[in-house]
Amino acid sequence: MKKLPIGKQDFKGLIEGDFLYVDKTQYLVTLAESSVPIFLSRPRRFGKSLMVNTFKELFMGSKELFKDTYAYDNWDFEQVNPVIRLDLSKVNGDDPHIVSEKLLELIYNAAEHIGIEIRETPYPDIAFDRLIQKAGKKTPVVILIDEYDNPILNNLKNPRLDEIKIILSGFYKMIKANEEFIRFLFITGISKFTHVGIFSTLNHLKDITLSKEYAGVLGYTANDIEVYFPEQVKSVKEIHGFSESIFWKKLTHYYNGYSWDGEAFVYNPFSILLFFDSMGKFTPYWMGTGSPSFIINYAKDKKFDITDFEQVEVLDSFLSTSEIDTASPESFLTQAGYLTIKKCKEESYILDFPNQEVRRSFCELILKSQYMIQDSDLLLVKPALQEALNGKDVTKIIEQFKIIYSSIPYMYFDSNKNEHFYSALLLMYLQALGFDTVPERVGNKGRLDLSLHYKNTVYIFELKVDSATKAIKQIIDKNYAGAYQNKEVILVGIQIDFTERNIKKYSVKKNEP
Repeated sequence: MKKLPIGKQDFKGLIEGDFLYVDKTQYLVTLAESSVPIFLSRPRRFGKSLMVNTFKELFMGSKELFKDTYAYDNWDFEQVNPVIRLDLSKVNGDDPHIVSEKLLELIYNAAEHIGIEIRETPYPDIAFDRLIQKAGKKTPVVILIDEYDNPILNNLKNPRLDEIKIILSGFYKMIKANEEFIRFLFITGISKFTHVGIFSTLNHLKDITLSKEYAGVLGYTANDIEVYFPEQVKSVKEIHGFSESIFWKKLTHYYNGYSWDGEAFVYNPFSILLFFDSMGKFTPYWMGTGSPSFIINYAKDKKFDITDFEQVEVLDSFLSTSEIDTASPESFLTQAGYLTIKKCKEESYILDFPNQEVRRSFCELILKSQYMIQDSDLLLVKPALQEALNGKDVTKIIEQFKIIYSSIPYMYFDSNKNEHFYSALLLMYLQALGFDTVPERVGNKGRLDLSLHYKNTVYIFELKVDSATKAIKQIIDKNYAGAYQNKEVILVGIQIDFTERNIKKYSVKKNEP
């Protein structure tokens, strides 16, 4: 059994090290045969760097590395091109001079890698110009740029951001100025913002981010998992006693759901690899690698409401914006991987969280960045709440809810004296803890019902400021339990107190299946 390629981004090392490779070369061959410059946006940990390195070996003629892949018999490995590969994740720093120096060093290293020398200059754009011309003088050059937006995303709060933008804009302009020396251009990153001038400068750049044709170019499809991971699937099913249908239901719920066309859905490859490596432990691996600073800072500034992103409809132009500062939260979060396209309509998209892993991770991110919740707060509540749910002890469940509200600084309650805030806060907390909790019905800002699904029991909560009894009555009148005819349903009406900033009373009614 081949080794799982966890964290492997180098195609050559992956193949020579006998790691498993999910063959995506059919997509790459089609793209490489195109004469149009290509741009692709995908979230972090989705395999962009591996794709870039695979392109590199393809154009360098490394045929034996592609044995047993589509490319082996469908690509002309005799036609070799010099490859300029630039990884801008290495261009870190908040000082424009440091950014310039690191970009310059990256260019010199690329020149050394392909065995040429270029005259020294203090200007990255001039160095890049010289590199392209010299490398492509005899044979057209291939340019591969990974994480093109990294220097921008890491400096969103930097007062000198405009200076960094100017440096990068000048650098990218050299590509358009040297078209005659370039055979193929591929650029990838997380975001698709024109803040670096790339999309205005390279106006012939083809953006395949939302292309149906390339919806499966990164990420694992269900078929990929069946074909390439049969032994891992078998082991997980045996260890946990999962039937075929239960295995796929749980795997889909937790890790599937990413889509860029609303039709083809893929699994997060990083999470799937760690899931199999842990022999089937369902946990948020993607967030476990750490949240990038740009999304943490963005969350602090925007003051997100989790319910704003449940089945939200946006215009089909929602990704088209000139500056990151003016981008809608829906646009930013989709490109960062926290939202995805669930349905494509004629002139709009329906967005939502891709899956349980991302929903849980996003809620944890918001609680920590906006409400200063600590890991200790989360760790305190979870085991006690699990025990209460196992015993179907509503009194103890309410006790834990009170602890949840007590962990939130008072000033947030004083500026949000409405039922919706209390409900949304409870929803985020429960989802961050990993409980299967969803909005039962999202209406206007004053109303939100929650359902918590635990084993074979469904708890439906309604929060009101005036009466717990009225809350129960509303659950019954609206027939919220109607969708769960074959399960035990426990209805819980909760009265909240704005002065105490917590739960005042509760009422319970059980519906037997």
